[in-house]
Amino acid sequence: MRKHLFSGFLAIFILLAICSCKSEPIETIAFIETPAGLISSEPNLHKTDDGTIYLSWIETNADKSSTLSFSTLDDNNSWSQPKTIANGTDWFVNWADFPSISSFGKIGLAAHFLDKSAEDTFAYDVKLTLSNDNGNTWNAPFIPHSDNTKTEHGFVSKVAMNDNSFLAVWLDGRKMAYAEKDSTITKEMTLRSAIINKEGELLNEYLLDNRVCDCCQTDAAMTNDGPIVVYRDRSEKEIRDIYYVRLINNEWTEPKPIFNDNWEIVGCPVNGAAISAKDNTVAVVWFTMAFNVPKVKVAFSNDNGETFGKPINIGDIDPMGRVDIELLEDNSAFVSWMDIVNENTVIQLQKVFQDGTLSELTTLTESSESRSSGFPRMVVKDNMAYLTWTDARDKNLSIKTARVNTNNLR
Repeated sequence: MRKHLFSGFLAIFILLAICSCKSEPIETIAFIETPAGLISSEPNLHKTDDGTIYLSWIETNADKSSTLSFSTLDDNNSWSQPKTIANGTDWFVNWADFPSISSFGKIGLAAHFLDKSAEDTFAYDVKLTLSNDNGNTWNAPFIPHSDNTKTEHGFVSKVAMNDNSFLAVWLDGRKMAYAEKDSTITKEMTLRSAIINKEGELLNEYLLDNRVCDCCQTDAAMTNDGPIVVYRDRSEKEIRDIYYVRLINNEWTEPKPIFNDNWEIVGCPVNGAAISAKDNTVAVVWFTMAFNVPKVKVAFSNDNGETFGKPINIGDIDPMGRVDIELLEDNSAFVSWMDIVNENTVIQLQKVFQDGTLSELTTLTESSESRSSGFPRMVVKDNMAYLTWTDARDKNLSIKTARVNTNNLR
């Protein structure tokens, strides 16, 4: 009898040991090798509704031409062989104004890049190209803005409207050209958008804000009530805080601040906000140096972006900004930003809860405070965050990617 009991206990012990091994937690950070070439930069990530993750980037070729490429992540967390979206010899390749891929419907993709329109440094157009077969082929690029001025157009955001169309948002400098011919017009940047169908036809064009910061990134997300766009505004008194607009019943709302930081700055800080939406929840992260105190802030909305709560301060070491954000399954937000810690530039990660609770700080990797290090980007799938960034610490720029298990951040 004792022998049988001992055998039974031994079997249970072995079974528990095996189960314990199988349930071992996934490591917090795992770096993933990319298929990008030796001189690559401006990476971005996008996750489709079916969970496919796209990595896009620009490669600078030996003849100084540029190629926009993409790859997808497989079930083994490996990137596929790269495919070409477009290439050109006169692109505007800039550390802060980077290309992206967005999806609409089951097989539709929209990608953009920037193409020089004149010799002036900031004379360039947005070029959009569409694929209606999951990126196997791409249509001829087209310009979504109809002004034909040789001025700045960029800092694009895109979000699907339905299976057959998407919204594109960009900063538009046409008033700079108009002011040259009409003294009653002020030289200022505007925020504009268009709804575009899968054939590349502009269905609607909109002016969202007639005076905004010149070169801060925009971002957009889809809520249950429709799209919401965040951007850095510019008041007559040079207050440059983060504002938002929403498309409700086919009309854009009046611009409103996420929060009145009252950051007064004469020049553009080149530091835009990021947004994420899930169900009725919206989360926004941004950088401010109001009153000369650098801060990264997060604000939540639980009514599809109609109103936002009081900001939660994070990144209070010596943050540089360059932020991104994704909502997790529990409606907390996972945030990334660049910070200076012990005189080293690092990419920091933190989970932010709506009650103001913060997880432990996690450092993803060292980086560089140089402009060429760009802006880290991320997406989240099943509470796993996937991040990409430009490594500018060596002579040649290269892009890196990593997977972060957000469940391990406590």
